[in-house]
Amino acid sequence: MALIDSIRKETCYVGVEGATDQEVLEILSDRLFELGIVKEDFKENVILREQKFSTGLPLEGYKAAIPHTDACYVNETCICVAVLKNPVDFRVMGNPDGEKVAVHLVLMLAIKEQHAQLDVLKELINLVVQKEEMIEKIIQAKDGEAVYRILCSNLKKTEE
Repeated sequence: MALIDSIRKETCYVGVEGATDQEVLEILSDRLFELGIVKEDFKENVILREQKFSTGLPLEGYKAAIPHTDACYVNETCICVAVLKNPVDFRVMGNPDGEKVAVHLVLMLAIKEQHAQLDVLKELINLVVQKEEMIEKIIQAKDGEAVYRILCSNLKKTEE
């Protein structure tokens, strides 16, 4: 599955406000549930998973997090992209009890096919690590449609 097929205009947001990582995950999970993309228990499980297996990426510039949970809580594959109004602390990936990073960008995965989850996660991590300029453009985007266009433009270049 190509990443570009998982990006939707209606799940790209700018100015998401949350005081904590859990609050941000609740907001995004609720939006995905309202769209029918995830099941009701997705929210609880993505929060539990983040507590056990943190997803903050300590990138050079703007920091990102890639929260996700099991495929059984997902109705259809989608990546929810949220630019936060103010950075929120997420624990660094692989270090759930330690270091935190102030995250500006959340890329929440809702992957229906369990076998595809690891590949999508790796591809997304590579994208955000290698495309610092793209992340800056996303952070500065005025609205969700601009975020969508930036991602699509960069993914087309990556996948050709």
